[in-house]
Amino acid sequence: MKHRSYPTLAAAAGLALVLTACGSGGTNAGGSGGGDPVTDGTFRFGLQADPGALNPIMAASSATAEVSRLAYDYLVYQDPDTSVVGPWLAEKWEESPTSASFTIRDGVTCTDGSALTAQTVADNINFVADPANGSQMRGTNVPATATAAADLATRTVTVTTPAPSPFLLLNLARLPIVCDAALKDPTAANKASLGTGMYKVTEVVPNDHYTFERRDGYNWGPDETTSETPGVPKTVIASMIPNVSTAANQLLNGEINAVAISGPDKARVDAANLTVVERPVPAGQMYFNHIDGNPTSDPAVRKALVQAVDLDDIAQVLTAGQGVRATSFVAIEPRACIYDSVDGNLPTFDVDGAKATLDAAGWKAGSDGKRSKDGQALKLRMYYDGVDDSRNAAVEMAQNAWNEMGAVVEVTGGDSNKVIDVMVSGKDNTAWDIGWIQINNSVPSAFTGFFAGPVPPAGKNFSSINNDAYEAGATKASGLTGAEACDAWADAESEIVKAVDAVPFANSVNNTYFSKSGLAFGKTFTGPALRVYQ
Repeated sequence: MKHRSYPTLAAAAGLALVLTACGSGGTNAGGSGGGDPVTDGTFRFGLQADPGALNPIMAASSATAEVSRLAYDYLVYQDPDTSVVGPWLAEKWEESPTSASFTIRDGVTCTDGSALTAQTVADNINFVADPANGSQMRGTNVPATATAAADLATRTVTVTTPAPSPFLLLNLARLPIVCDAALKDPTAANKASLGTGMYKVTEVVPNDHYTFERRDGYNWGPDETTSETPGVPKTVIASMIPNVSTAANQLLNGEINAVAISGPDKARVDAANLTVVERPVPAGQMYFNHIDGNPTSDPAVRKALVQAVDLDDIAQVLTAGQGVRATSFVAIEPRACIYDSVDGNLPTFDVDGAKATLDAAGWKAGSDGKRSKDGQALKLRMYYDGVDDSRNAAVEMAQNAWNEMGAVVEVTGGDSNKVIDVMVSGKDNTAWDIGWIQINNSVPSAFTGFFAGPVPPAGKNFSSINNDAYEAGATKASGLTGAEACDAWADAESEIVKAVDAVPFANSVNNTYFSKSGLAFGKTFTGPALRVYQ
């Protein structure tokens, strides 16, 4: 196992230092598109999946996270290239291993006209931390043990944890802040914008498009961005374009300004010489259901499933030749730690070895080649997120290999909302065996809730993992800072991979292309970063 820390970010997130904001650290990520800024223009971009419910602290889908950056702001902004942390809703801040405090800007307003106060920010954090509210961000963006208190006189919010909380500042920086109305009635934000963002949603047409309009008087964005900044669009339209080839056609034809393109369509879009922003993203993470009674609760079954497939080939098919093997679950930039938890910890590709593993564990093949143990057939239900051609082909490769091994594998693909409903909702924790979904995060501590603790709906451990070595390693890592913390998190995650509890196996480089548009900073469709050019 090889690992090292990401020095700048590790220092910012884990050391017992006091950090105070003094600048924004913005970058011109998307370029100028070759023209002058457009006044009151329209920015259209493509999404592969429908967001569904729009409340960003309750929904779990990546599509919701994507559009929420238009309508909701964050406490601080972290530059993905330099890791410099700058002001946003907070004008200054301090951090230690067990606390973080933020001084909230004066004059920030919500879409309903109410003022954003330090109390509202504290209420956000306490709402997410309360398990009764069912926020998907509990245990990831907000530590489960966190409490927040506000001092209205100084506009200060102080967040504390009873024990050291890894990467506390960075985790809180990824929490979209909602306004009082969304905290009082979370469902009210499912089809409306109840935040402080530059844009508010004005039209919702499910599975077609979502329209956002710029708010007048917005003047608290990163890099001193305001609603009057040249090139800031007046209207933003997020269009549902699930087919990548269709999205590429619309981009090249000028029907949309920006979209993420992967797979074979990248070549023809690259030829158009558009502005591009690259983002590494998880493309393949394999989860197994450990709940008693499911075949994948047997470590031998999990090991054989990995032995039976050539993950190098599957990673290339999954990413249409545009990706690489994953070395960690942590792939989203900026990462708190860079390490390799996979090398030397996974069983190697060996079809005969897979069959031998099952034979030794009592999963015997019948006359038809199909395996069973004590009367239980090796019948597996696989769910996967996405239905693009590359992902379908990769799933078919794995299905064929597993069927050849003696299993009977049924596969079901769908959008993220459908897969989340089966695997993560807690409605029936026995309803699946293998899942290919992606958990996106930039800090290793964010995965603790998925690898340990209660199962849904009480917790996030949807795979019902019980790995004592991981839990001990995570406990140790949580009490450390800096490079030592990164080393310890690498060791803990390696225990998950060694036990084949879950496997990261593919990352893709997600290219977002811009036509007559760009980003003033960052790498995502963040409201204040969007620009339109002639």
